[in-house]
Amino acid sequence: MNTNNFYIRIFNKEDQLDVQNMVVNGLIYTAKDRPDNVKTGISAYINRSIEEDLGNIYDHYFPTGVFFVAMSCSNVIASLGAEKESHSTFRLKRLSVKMDYRNQGIAGELLNNVEKWTHERGATKLILGTSEVQKDALRFWRKSGFKVTQSEIVESGIEVFSLMKNLNLNFNDG
Repeated sequence: MNTNNFYIRIFNKEDQLDVQNMVVNGLIYTAKDRPDNVKTGISAYINRSIEEDLGNIYDHYFPTGVFFVAMSCSNVIASLGAEKESHSTFRLKRLSVKMDYRNQGIAGELLNNVEKWTHERGATKLILGTSEVQKDALRFWRKSGFKVTQSEIVESGIEVFSLMKNLNLNFNDG
């Protein structure tokens, strides 16, 4: 699918169900063809995520954080949010790109927007968590300059990773 006509904007309340369904469907897809303990772990993670932030994106991320969506033909096709952890650190969450739009640079554009937005607000570090189940995401984060700072096996037997990136960027160029 050609995504040359996508654009990125800040989330608005009308995007709630589209983003929530996209993220949930993406997580469910990562568990397909996996052992039952992984499916159970992903299911518990989805429920926890809806309670924590995914069930009310606007109230959770704004005003101290941001949530971006990528749009194509008035449809949400991708998302990435950043919540403020401290005066200089933001946590990235909810990177999701619909299957038909993957590997076309959309996640990178979302990350660029988040990096600029957080840097303008004094961030010097971005952090995030992902798991071995989300192999494509882990590969993307590493390729984008994030380093694994910690890993652990959680109760479901899934290995989860904490990643970090220093924002030593010059956004005044181009």
